[in-house]
Amino acid sequence: MPATRPVPATRPAPVEPAGGWVVIFSGTPWRVGAHRQHALARQLAGDRRVLFVDPPGLGANWRTTVRQAADRIWYVTPPAVLPAGRWLPPVNRLNRWVAAAVLRRWLDRRPGTRLLWIDEDLAAPAIGHLDEAAVVYDATDLDWTFSRRCNRWHLRAGLRAAVRAADLVLASSSALPERLPTASRPAVVLANGCDPTRFTLQGPTTPWLRHLPRPVLGYLGAVDTRAFDADLVAAVARLRPEWTFLLVGPSTRAGRAPLAGLPNVRLYDPVPFDDAPAILRGCDVGVIPYRVGGLVDYVHPKKCYEYLAMGKPVVATPIPALAALDAPILLAATAPEFVAAVERALVSAGRPEEVARRRAVAERNSWSVRGEQLRGLLDGLGAAR
Repeated sequence: MPATRPVPATRPAPVEPAGGWVVIFSGTPWRVGAHRQHALARQLAGDRRVLFVDPPGLGANWRTTVRQAADRIWYVTPPAVLPAGRWLPPVNRLNRWVAAAVLRRWLDRRPGTRLLWIDEDLAAPAIGHLDEAAVVYDATDLDWTFSRRCNRWHLRAGLRAAVRAADLVLASSSALPERLPTASRPAVVLANGCDPTRFTLQGPTTPWLRHLPRPVLGYLGAVDTRAFDADLVAAVARLRPEWTFLLVGPSTRAGRAPLAGLPNVRLYDPVPFDDAPAILRGCDVGVIPYRVGGLVDYVHPKKCYEYLAMGKPVVATPIPALAALDAPILLAATAPEFVAAVERALVSAGRPEEVARRRAVAERNSWSVRGEQLRGLLDGLGAAR
């Protein structure tokens, strides 16, 4: 019998993961990792592949860097051939076209239908340049409110273009749709959420919080003049000097100014998102003292759900999204009302039935619930599957 030769082993060709692509042009870099864009990207990665595109910097950058961030998620530092695109519309268009061309070549080597997702208004020029099957515009903020007056027209033009081209417009707050340009289809509210598995009742407490005079009223967020009402906080702090106001986050000089000289107001620098639960566990009440009627009173602060997930009572000013929210929170517009609301909150702070009720609201508004809602909307769109 002739000798038989073993069949040489062959290495199987690499197989791309199933599912279409969602290309997210975001106004927030991936490395920040703790915002709505990142939470929804992780939800989308359940049955799709996600290419998360960081916003370009102010300077020129001729390199394109693609890194895998997680299973089925890649993030990109895109090229910007000229600087100052945020301020100069022709430069912004050129940079976005170049970035789209580079990303399209990368995607052409990885088959799958493409859904273009935009939450940064200045990314509107990329629409139509990625061979996308559909476009989603996610209104997380009104970008023009973050810019100087001289540049707002540029950002508002991008907002109009993105809304006009979108097959689906999402809004992070029930107060946002009326502030958006007219779209061919009504905006769908997909509110912010939280991660109750991260903000749990059990776990460590930041040690230095144990030495603060109680009660401790905690706030995690920016101390500025756009959203934060420092005048209200200062007035409440003067009415109740025995209370400690713990403000953790970035701050501006103008935002801090009304709080100067108040010994019961403690300001701390931003902390990593992973440290937030340990800080909240050491607080007695979570507060959201936002300006009502200001530039950003359309927001739906996800910190509300994070406070509730920790079982903490919440006292907030009646910004539209919170005023319409079906949740066990207390609303107060003036300093005396805020004092009374906090006093009511402290009475029920540790009651097990109230803690469970707050926690249940957070569970109903988790990012996983939002992910289910989002997948239903995209299935109806019939794209990127």
